[in-house]
Amino acid sequence: MHALVFAAGRGTRLRPYTDRTPKPLLEIAGEPMLVRTLRSIVDSGVDEIVIVVGYRATEVIDTIGNAIGGVPIRYAVQDDREGLAHAVCAAFEDGYGISAPAEIDESGAESAPTDVLTVNGDNVFESDCDLLRLVDRHRDPDVDGTLLLDRVARNEAETTARCVLDGDGAVRSLESSTGDPEAGYIAGGVQTHDARALFEACRAVDRGDSGEYELADALESLIADGNRYVGVDLEGWHLNVNTPADVERARQYLEGDGSTG
Repeated sequence: MHALVFAAGRGTRLRPYTDRTPKPLLEIAGEPMLVRTLRSIVDSGVDEIVIVVGYRATEVIDTIGNAIGGVPIRYAVQDDREGLAHAVCAAFEDGYGISAPAEIDESGAESAPTDVLTVNGDNVFESDCDLLRLVDRHRDPDVDGTLLLDRVARNEAETTARCVLDGDGAVRSLESSTGDPEAGYIAGGVQTHDARALFEACRAVDRGDSGEYELADALESLIADGNRYVGVDLEGWHLNVNTPADVERARQYLEGDGSTG
């Protein structure tokens, strides 16, 4: 399994932090946020990591380098940052990234992945947040993909795309909003996929209301087409860093007493 990490964004919501530092290189507990994310990915046992870069790409590449923890790293460039589905296509089509699945059968390239772990590069994981559980679950014969799940409070469940699960843990649908008074689950920014199916779904997705090509829309189409995705509950602390308040919350947790205030 390969890993595909999204780290191309400008991080406008993180200003002023990102005025001088690319979002992936913001320091959390004494090291760049992306380094922490990559270490968690390495612990999941992937064979190779491809990082999609864009804004201030050279700084990110120079900082991260060509390997981490013995796992090789390659880069794909997303010049026009138009959403995560667009980033997937950039990674598969860029000569510096992963071979496009449509070319796998013809080339027979051993480096071309059949399974891909996708990770939002602005995630911060505690050391006991074990992504290997997703990879292991993905290998089950009745599973086409997995989603890392976060349990959220009522107000978050009402304003964020929510995962609706069947009794056996399979993801039945993604809902953009819900009036459910109870807490719910949302996708935590880490997924596993069949590489060919993911690429084809992202290539076919339409531009969303946000003006971008959304990975969530591609995922919805995969589920609607009968691909069986299962949810994996989050174990260990995890945070998606999008605002200055998130940065401070992560620093407080990882540098302090393990609480988020």
